[in-house]
Amino acid sequence: MMMISSSRPPSFLLWEILYRGNSPTVAEVKMQLFRSHCYSIYCNSLWSRFKVATMNRLKVCHNDILKRLLGLPRWCSSSLAFARNGVNNLDVIRRHSVFSLRSRVELSTNSIITSVRQSSAYVCGPIQQRWLGLLFVQNVG
Repeated sequence: MMMISSSRPPSFLLWEILYRGNSPTVAEVKMQLFRSHCYSIYCNSLWSRFKVATMNRLKVCHNDILKRLLGLPRWCSSSLAFARNGVNNLDVIRRHSVFSLRSRVELSTNSIITSVRQSSAYVCGPIQQRWLGLLFVQNVG
């Protein structure tokens, strides 16, 4: 029998019960919780100034969360875990977010957004460059 401390907050208790469970239903619940908590990285489509090392650490954390939920060792393949469980990795989440925001900006008829969209700051700015880098494969060579 699992011992659960009553001094912990209720949300932590739920996570503890799910973390230790192994039934197929619990696995589905774990994946739904992963989607609801780890897909909503607010404003990530506006990130334009960050170090690559910082983004790599965030990816490692994101991968580790999924592995710990599934009870997998750290050395196992993250991409395989994401694919087998039908959840998106951080790169896919960021691409979806960028595509969604960029589409809304490009299709907006609001005069202020149209003015910004037509400015050189938008066309040549760091956010647009980051968006293009995320959305389109760069041919090298």
